[in-house]
Amino acid sequence: MKSYFKALATLCASSTALHAGGWETGTLPTAMMYEDGNYAELSYGSLTYNLDGSTSTFDENNALAALPGSTETGPVKHKMAKNQTRSSIAAKFSVGSYDFGISNFDSGAIKLDGTNSTVTSKTASADISLKTTAVQVNRALDGGFNFGLGMRQLELGSGTVSTLAGVTYSIDSASTSSIIASAAYEMPEIAMRAELVYEGSAKIDFTHTLSGNAAGTAATGGTLKIPQATTLNVQTGIAEGTLLFGTIRNVAWGSSQVSANTNFAAYDISSEFEDTTKYNIGIGRKFSDALSGSLSYSQEAASSSTSTSGFTLTDGYRSVSAGIKYTMEKINVSVGYSYVMPGDMTVTHDFTVGDPRRGLGNSTQTVYKNSTIQGLGVKVGVNF
Repeated sequence: MKSYFKALATLCASSTALHAGGWETGTLPTAMMYEDGNYAELSYGSLTYNLDGSTSTFDENNALAALPGSTETGPVKHKMAKNQTRSSIAAKFSVGSYDFGISNFDSGAIKLDGTNSTVTSKTASADISLKTTAVQVNRALDGGFNFGLGMRQLELGSGTVSTLAGVTYSIDSASTSSIIASAAYEMPEIAMRAELVYEGSAKIDFTHTLSGNAAGTAATGGTLKIPQATTLNVQTGIAEGTLLFGTIRNVAWGSSQVSANTNFAAYDISSEFEDTTKYNIGIGRKFSDALSGSLSYSQEAASSSTSTSGFTLTDGYRSVSAGIKYTMEKINVSVGYSYVMPGDMTVTHDFTVGDPRRGLGNSTQTVYKNSTIQGLGVKVGVNF
């Protein structure tokens, strides 16, 4: 019963972690640390975005202006978010009362494709990604208590951010690290566990160069701030073969922005992320010794429905998820599906005097409305 509930809780968690505030794409896998004995897992998922923006250009009198290269006025609709894939690999080893875990996963991404848009913006296209390698050590104590410490290494991959004004920012790879700490209490007889996880903040300083219409403009450096995050995971059995679970996750995105600066302010780009809190609640059910499933609902509270940053396309979200798990002796296979409904967002940008894009209009406004994201993932776990 104890090991079953652990496996079911892992399934429930993996089927809901699809989208969060800022640019987070994956979270630290901690459920594996409570598996019996040695354990390893491999996960892969795909995300399909229906996240289209409708953009209009306005003149100095705030009246609709002709779109670039056209005599017509907006709004014009264009797809912004690229479809994505995500993967992770993790393993946990038990030695006495100690558990040692290591994981590598896609933890962040900004992937935009505004090349079909006829209206310029500071961040028409972007291809930025972050990978995390984490090492954890947990110690089980008498009375059901468990404490853990660890480190995470965050690797920013080389990438690009491009605007339709013909400016490209080429970002160099860089890395940093931060601490991990956890505390948990378990009551195995009722499959109850409450776990609190802390992930420390960090900052990545990166270099970048400019090309295209900004060739010759000096880049003065950039920063990517990784926010601190606090997560509370709770689960408990409520009937034979039935598990109730929930998560509260707070991430300090408000103090963790992305910026790339130059000696010409019109070319500077930055994010406008807000602090986020995610709530998740769900139920898991064992159908047979081999088959189990879960249903859950997640919500990230809305914070602000307006922004001036091209990195901010949604305001909170709601999602429903379903997962199913099949166990064959020491091997298990899980499949999860999520349907995400992001909140609407309006992004505005005023072109300043001296900005070469000012001739396209004095300002633009892009509305992202009725967006959806669909995610499908599979995970294979092995006890050994």
